Amino acid sequence: MCGILGSVNIKFDKKVLDVIKHRGPDDWGITHVKIGNNDIYFGHRRLSILDLSPAGHQPMYSYDKNFLIVYNGEIYNHLDLRKNIKNITFRGHSDTETIVNYLSLFGIEKFVDFNGIFAFAVLDIKNKKIYLARDRFGVKPLYYWHEGNNFIFSSEIKPILKLIQNFEVDKKALVTYLTLRYNPSPKTLLKNICKLLPGELLEYDIETGTLKKLFNINEKRIPQIKIDRNKNEDYWIDLLSEKLEEAVYRQMLSDVEVGVFLSGGLDSALITAIASKYTKNKLKTFCIGFEGAQNEMEDEREDARKTAKIIGTEHYEKVVKAKSYLEFVKQSMYFLEEPNGTAATFAQYEIAKLASRYVKVALAGQGADEIFMGYKRYKFAKMLNFLIKFKNIILLLSSFLKFKDENSLLKRIFYALKGKNLYEIFINTFSVFTKEELKKLLNFKENLEVLDLRYFFDLIDKKEKNFAEIMSILDTYTWLPDELLLYGDKMTMAASLEMRVPFLDNEIVDVVEKIPVELKIKNNQNKYILKKLALKYLPKEIVYRKKRGFNMPILKWLSEDLQDELRRRFIYNPHPIHKFIKKKAIEELLDNYKNKKELDHRKGVVLIHFGTFLEIFMDFVNF
Repeated sequence: MCGILGSVNIKFDKKVLDVIKHRGPDDWGITHVKIGNNDIYFGHRRLSILDLSPAGHQPMYSYDKNFLIVYNGEIYNHLDLRKNIKNITFRGHSDTETIVNYLSLFGIEKFVDFNGIFAFAVLDIKNKKIYLARDRFGVKPLYYWHEGNNFIFSSEIKPILKLIQNFEVDKKALVTYLTLRYNPSPKTLLKNICKLLPGELLEYDIETGTLKKLFNINEKRIPQIKIDRNKNEDYWIDLLSEKLEEAVYRQMLSDVEVGVFLSGGLDSALITAIASKYTKNKLKTFCIGFEGAQNEMEDEREDARKTAKIIGTEHYEKVVKAKSYLEFVKQSMYFLEEPNGTAATFAQYEIAKLASRYVKVALAGQGADEIFMGYKRYKFAKMLNFLIKFKNIILLLSSFLKFKDENSLLKRIFYALKGKNLYEIFINTFSVFTKEELKKLLNFKENLEVLDLRYFFDLIDKKEKNFAEIMSILDTYTWLPDELLLYGDKMTMAASLEMRVPFLDNEIVDVVEKIPVELKIKNNQNKYILKKLALKYLPKEIVYRKKRGFNMPILKWLSEDLQDELRRRFIYNPHPIHKFIKKKAIEELLDNYKNKKELDHRKGVVLIHFGTFLEIFMDFVNF
């Protein structure tokens, strides 16, 4: 894993490149190419994982000197791709050398053959074009800014801000963020700074200064997803077992040691059990816990220890204290750059720092919940799929009801069904703040519609899929890449650690997307088919534990431990958040947490993260 930075007609030096040094502390390089009257700069910070020798140095030219690449990621099938490259003498064994020559020989569009996690930029010197591409699930981020004949791309936003010296919040994007708790590609919270969609290929014409989308890998794939309801349970278990073994083995390809993030849940335990079969030394695993946890659902360490003992790993853990939460958020927000509503974002940063003391690569269970329907909301979606048929009657009934519990299931159902169509029902299902709440919250007037998910939503063939199946696909290509995987990448790279996600191996997802919801949620049990598969590797007590994840006592912190500090920071003193969010609304939310009237921690988290984002990056531009 690495950090990439490039520009057209905007010079940068090592000082600017070193803003992303954490992504690649092992090596660096900047290459300048003159094309006509245009100056092109490609920069790279390297975290050495494959081919630790100078033969893996970037920026790297193709064999014919026509293509220049800067690349961040891992292509797990690069050795298979290399077999197709004839009559070229390779200098080393890095995947970078494979793909730059593969693209030079077979064309830029052949990046569709890559099975891996990646974001890259290629300069085509002969045709005077720059191409940007991102893997199909968006595991690796890539940002860009364009104005006239000036163009910048980067793995992170910070170098772009340094070069353009402009910080302006996009109010429409803020509405989307407060609704969904993240900004889907191509939006970011900042005006004119965009990010590639997962699977997208962009072309920048150096001579004309124009930018256009060539195609997206997912434009053909997603409409062709067909649910196969004819295969039995045993067929899927056998096929998944084979594919998961292959995926974990592929993703352990490395010239450095590989570890695993091990929570108390099923996904990481399954990855750990399989990975332990393919390591020469004792596999290292890592877990995090939280001070003030009031039950086992808020502290996974004991369960993780039991799993580690059963599998036989070398296990490490760390405890995060409540009083340090806001400081941890500030540290992690610098690297995150795009605020979100996931309270445990900073916890990912802390566990990454722990793991980076021992390994350079860590496997994670990210993606399993989306493709195998592990979240409770998929049961909710199955219920909505039935209730939509009686939508008008239900909404009529709701007009006569008053809710004592502001977070009741009934209230959520009624709000979701207020959507005029399936897309709006999906948005309402996820909303952190409702439209009515946003009107009271915002310090400005803005269109409150969220439109940024329509690209992927419109790709889905909805005729033979129920609402839960549609939601799973949409989650996989929107929420997963632009919130969960984004903070996973940013937090691990902040610690100079590479995170790999075997459940998102191309071959795994190709199989899982065909499995019907009836085998993903069965007998009121989420991830039914994955649990059946897991019994091949793990005992029942691990497989059928209650779902966890990075649970933490955030509601307790919001209602008790952090009340005084949050009031001092966001109410009693001037703060840049007041330009966008009413001070009175923040105070009312804190009162509701204190009085236990508000039970949705996401509302507090999105505001804390947004406020911290403003503090850091308004100063960053002017520093």
